[in-house]
Amino acid sequence: MKLTFYKQEATPERVDKSDYMSRQGEVGNVILKDDVNLLEPTFILKTNPVIFKSNYMYCDFTGRYYYIRDFEALKGGRTAITGTVDVLHTFRNEILNSEAWVEVSDGSDENDDYNMLHNDYPFRSDYEIKGINLSGGDGWESPFNTMPTANDMDIFMITK
Repeated sequence: MKLTFYKQEATPERVDKSDYMSRQGEVGNVILKDDVNLLEPTFILKTNPVIFKSNYMYCDFTGRYYYIRDFEALKGGRTAITGTVDVLHTFRNEILNSEAWVEVSDGSDENDDYNMLHNDYPFRSDYEIKGINLSGGDGWESPFNTMPTANDMDIFMITK
């Protein structure tokens, strides 16, 4: 397995970080630590100066980009690097090529309409509706069985 290391200067909210990355180098013969979570993996590799100049990496085995979260010196001239997956950059093509209608209500006006589906927008049955409550919800929720309060911020996305 091979890791490619980058110095990355984009904000985490940016989907495509390509223009903000400078390649620092790559290291081969990398192994995954036992019982690893692929969203936050730990890679073990021979110590190389390029890794300490980097804050971002790409793993050819998982096909994902990771923020470098931690370095740990190991015996035998090895280093363990723990990363956190960058979902936005990893799946940037899928995100940028998707189509959606998005309407947001922040609850700042008591007259805000919290019904995220309006007659103003076309709606067809072959579209998938996903909703998320950003004020402490526990994941995706259906927009049809939740009624937000004035302190909530709900976002619903309709995708085909």
